[in-house]
Amino acid sequence: LVAWFGDHTNQSDASVEDVIGSYREPDFHVFILLMGLLFAQFFIFIKVYPHRTTLRKCSWGCVGGCITGFQNFLKDSLTIANATKRSGGTLPGLFWLFVLMAMATAFVGLLCLAACMKRYDATYSSSMFVVSFVISASIMSWVHYDTLDHLNGAINLLMYPVGLATLFSGAFILVRPDLVYFLEKYDTTTRDGDDSSVPGPLKKGNSFQELLIRR
Repeated sequence: LVAWFGDHTNQSDASVEDVIGSYREPDFHVFILLMGLLFAQFFIFIKVYPHRTTLRKCSWGCVGGCITGFQNFLKDSLTIANATKRSGGTLPGLFWLFVLMAMATAFVGLLCLAACMKRYDATYSSSMFVVSFVISASIMSWVHYDTLDHLNGAINLLMYPVGLATLFSGAFILVRPDLVYFLEKYDTTTRDGDDSSVPGPLKKGNSFQELLIRR
């Protein structure tokens, strides 16, 4: 839905100066600052919170995709290459910087994905990578390329947000606490006192191991 009803415009006539000017926009500076704060928050959640907590699990799942979502370096390097080809000049140093940044964001994002797969299920890791990648790239496009201004027609304006909302709902389902963490949290084999607030299957006498075997 995001790909089909999203922005399909291409700045084929943009010049090198236009690309440079787009990085001087205050909105893009704010976006970079907020993304930096988001990565710092991911790092705190990963370092501070226990392994099975939702915040740490979500942080590991999202960090790789958010880094890879900086697709502006790849797109703008191609724009600079096309503009240079039209003018007949030589490629500026900015082109090689953007190519390097595009390679770095892709490589670091895949490293984070591999690190997530070492800690969590591969299905969860790959799915959250795709979700965070699409959402990060979409937000970057809103800010850097004015994607929302290029959505033509009521169908596109409706279905594009629906696609993003579907991604958000999928991410919410993926990061919900799993069964093992739930059972560990409510295991009553070593609990003293009243267990009236504990769910029925987890009353005293039902050990954690027995519940796993039944499951």
